Amino acid sequence: MTDPSTPPAAADTPQVDLWSLAGKPPPEEARWLVVTAADGEPGGVYTAQPCPGPQPRAFGGDVLVCLEPGMDGPLGLGIKVAVWTAVRERLVPVAAWQMAGTSAWPERIRDTVIFTMSAMTSLAEQADLGELTPVDLTPAAQAAVAGLPPLEGDWHGVPLP
Repeated sequence: MTDPSTPPAAADTPQVDLWSLAGKPPPEEARWLVVTAADGEPGGVYTAQPCPGPQPRAFGGDVLVCLEPGMDGPLGLGIKVAVWTAVRERLVPVAAWQMAGTSAWPERIRDTVIFTMSAMTSLAEQADLGELTPVDLTPAAQAAVAGLPPLEGDWHGVPLP
């Protein structure tokens, strides 16, 4: 749900096939990706757009994946992978994994990403998610709490599974 008025640097950032990131070393610092498509079929479309710059941003309704270095394990480098969503100037944690290797994460998180994208699409049809308001991801992640903020109308804060 990224706003079309995103900064030019973000618009010029090419999409990444998340399948292609499997097995690559984890980034040296947090890397944020806005999921642009996720197909439930094996080997289906599974793409994201990197959030560029030192202050990465997203917009309400966006579903994000954050990749960070994880603990080293018997399989070599580890990776921490988290799924988030942006709602009303906030970042809401959905799920996180700490993995000993780096090859399994795209498959492991795919169902969570698909579920979250579906939930955000449904909510956006009935409530204002702040689609036009940028969320600065780094400070928002530090202040994040589980559950959605109150939404317009009859909606109340509801935690995502």
